[in-house]
Amino acid sequence: MEKPLKFIKNQKLMVIASRDEKDVWVANVYFGVDEKATIYFISPKNTKHSKMILKNPNIAFSIAWFDPSNHKNRKAIQGLGVCRQAKNPTEVANGIKLLYKKFPDLRDILTVKWIMTNVWGSKIWVLKPTYMKYWDDEIYGEDETEEFTLK
Repeated sequence: MEKPLKFIKNQKLMVIASRDEKDVWVANVYFGVDEKATIYFISPKNTKHSKMILKNPNIAFSIAWFDPSNHKNRKAIQGLGVCRQAKNPTEVANGIKLLYKKFPDLRDILTVKWIMTNVWGSKIWVLKPTYMKYWDDEIYGEDETEEFTLK
């Protein structure tokens, strides 16, 4: 898990895919990640993807990078996981702290109090990956990927 976690820590944008009874939807979210590969992101409760996650917490996600000058230098995570809103102020604070690492300019506005009271209904969401496929041309060459099952 060391290689994919190192990659994830160096990225800022993730695509999530959620679904309900009749539709599938994708959304781009900024995120932070802890040492256990738990991913935290911020999103309003009333967005299409958030409403879907509240109904069905099983989502897919992707984090990708490529070298524009070398199409053979690509890295990506494709994964599955269970997503939910942060349950308490401590969990919210952990998510905020991880987002600060990637987005220091958020310190002025993104606080536990703001998350609990903002008019947009923005919340911290917690994604626990259950499966990840790590694609890295540089590390794996022709083999391309390594798969990880997480508990």
